[in-house]
Amino acid sequence: MGRPGAARDVCGAALRAGLLLETAGRQDEVVKLLPPLSVAEGQLERGLEILDEAVAGDRALVA
Repeated sequence: MGRPGAARDVCGAALRAGLLLETAGRQDEVVKLLPPLSVAEGQLERGLEILDEAVAGDRALVA
């Protein structure tokens, strides 16, 4: 992610919406997804929607 702290902010927004993510990398600049090995398609779609909303929200803060 381009802005320092952006990955942490995205993970925080996702957590508030019910999706658990982690940061990774030397400076926590990477958002890490940890889906279970077996996940229902609807759950996967909802998780990706939450991630999309969290990233879009972070972009809105930067713009």
